Amino acid sequence: MSETPQIFEALKPELAPEIANLGLGDILLGYQQKSIKALLLNSVVVIEKSRRIGLTWGLASHAALTASTMRTDGGQDVYYMGYEKEMAREFIDVVGMWAKAFAIAASDAEEFVFGKDDADQEIKAFRVTFASGFEVVALPSKPRAFRGKQGLVILDEAAFMDDVQDTIDAAMALLIWGGSVVIVSTHYGIDNPFNKLCDEIRADEDKAEKDRTGYSLITITFDDAIADGLYERVKLVSRKPILPKLEWIADIRRKMGEAAAQELDCIPSQGGGSWITRESLTACEHPEAGIPSLYTQGISYIGQDVARRRDFSVIASGELCGQILWIREIWTGVGISFADQYAEFDRQMARYRIAAGRIDQTGMGEAVVERHQEKHGSVRIQGRILSGPERLNLATKLRDRIEAGTIRIPHSSEIRSDLLALKRAGKEGKALMETKEKHPDIFWALALMCDAADIGPQLYDYTAARADNDDDFEDGFGNRFGSRFGKAQGATTKHGFARGAF
Repeated sequence: MSETPQIFEALKPELAPEIANLGLGDILLGYQQKSIKALLLNSVVVIEKSRRIGLTWGLASHAALTASTMRTDGGQDVYYMGYEKEMAREFIDVVGMWAKAFAIAASDAEEFVFGKDDADQEIKAFRVTFASGFEVVALPSKPRAFRGKQGLVILDEAAFMDDVQDTIDAAMALLIWGGSVVIVSTHYGIDNPFNKLCDEIRADEDKAEKDRTGYSLITITFDDAIADGLYERVKLVSRKPILPKLEWIADIRRKMGEAAAQELDCIPSQGGGSWITRESLTACEHPEAGIPSLYTQGISYIGQDVARRRDFSVIASGELCGQILWIREIWTGVGISFADQYAEFDRQMARYRIAAGRIDQTGMGEAVVERHQEKHGSVRIQGRILSGPERLNLATKLRDRIEAGTIRIPHSSEIRSDLLALKRAGKEGKALMETKEKHPDIFWALALMCDAADIGPQLYDYTAARADNDDDFEDGFGNRFGSRFGKAQGATTKHGFARGAF
């Protein structure tokens, strides 16, 4: 296969609006070209990079050309793997775009059953098939998917995969039959296997005789990308005006905050950093979240992080509007009696059409869960013990919603600092660590609420018992409840907070 600047001679720009305004030879920026050249010369290319610089877009062009080339000229299958399904779909769409731009005969993108995983569950993937007989296949993050395969493997954002080392090892096995591997990622902590691989290659490169022949390590920082024309490319394709160059760069770094070194400069953090990134959290903040009066009578969900003395008890409700979970109310209180916490929980159950609720069942939460189940039904209300795998499961559900943009959170510095207080830890940055300074009470209440929302509404038949007092109210399903509601001391803010007295 010829070198990078020449592979675009057959390009048909009129077939791809994304590149119609670019001159031949300038289709890919310098760092994108450098990465593809390294692939032509090495069996394994490892790329540590800044976030959001369009490298995957460039690698998709190489995937299209590789799979469309006949075997006698070096063509082969290409297997792409990201850490989530949406990345796979997006990559295949870009490969299809490049196929049209190059006027290459290829099928439309399709979803198909690729095989089965270790649990005998179907592995669904996306593919584009070329006239050469080769395919570009985009897979979910499952190491077993590489078994028995041969070709070029692209691991995208490898550091963020669930089984980082197993996935890298499975990809490397393809080298036995003459394949090649490119491992691309932003860093995710100093102890992540991706960073360890980068360090091993650096160590080999420092030796007089390399132990790893055919390996290449490329570093692409945000500044490197800017020097190669990233800002000008963003400005060219942007559908709206952007800031002047120096202001734009400063704005990007400001938004990254303390994560800029890892996210932009390819310097892995000593720890794992916050479990949720500031950038993705900010994108989900909305001025209309956390305002109970904006409730539209939709199906809602509730979560409670239980506490009595030192930490805050938090009760949060959210309404599902289409695919978006809108936070309608967050109540917090410290030193509040269980009777008053029960009353607040009952009030939110009556105020919103709560389909399901999840409660912190750890320690003193056992009695709280029993009480809520007796009052509102054991199908509707369930407990979760916040330890070990369950903590990771709940934290991941909240993070996934935030990263997917399917939740709206009040714009509040207090909420933001709470949600950023949970840190990544452990060997692969997949364990959780709370700081001594702050227990993220709001985080866990929202995570429990997201867990309830993921279950979806359940059909059930339930009749509530009447209380012995006259202060009755009705919930969103027509059930009437008795209550001894006593408000927590303190004021209610515009974000739906009721702050209890210390």
